[in-house]
Amino acid sequence: MRPFPLKQLRLAWHDAGTYNKNIEEWPLRGGANGSLRFEIEIKHAANAGLVNALKLLQPIKDKYSGVTYADLFQLASATAVEEAGGPKIPIKYGKVDVSEPEQCPEEGRLPGKLTVKEEISNSKKKQVW
Repeated sequence: MRPFPLKQLRLAWHDAGTYNKNIEEWPLRGGANGSLRFEIEIKHAANAGLVNALKLLQPIKDKYSGVTYADLFQLASATAVEEAGGPKIPIKYGKVDVSEPEQCPEEGRLPGKLTVKEEISNSKKKQVW
């Protein structure tokens, strides 16, 4: 497996992972909105190293300027999963990008890491449901 897939998967997760269902107003609620392209967010501690993934995608964005960053990040992630031997993931296109850095979520919005015990517990819950 090439290093490309993991970087792109993480980029898409970090772009989407800031979503907060308790905030009604867009873009304040976060989510897959291309905000990671702005320096203020790409420099969040949890996003360390993602600038490299962004640089890999920038030539594609430059060539296909009509594609939003949000869609490009999610497409790259789904392609990475498929390239790594995983399933083909259907994607709905038409996500809207934030337009300015002031619309980026504040640092700390990504969910924290789970302990092994929490992961096992969550896995068992999924099997029950």
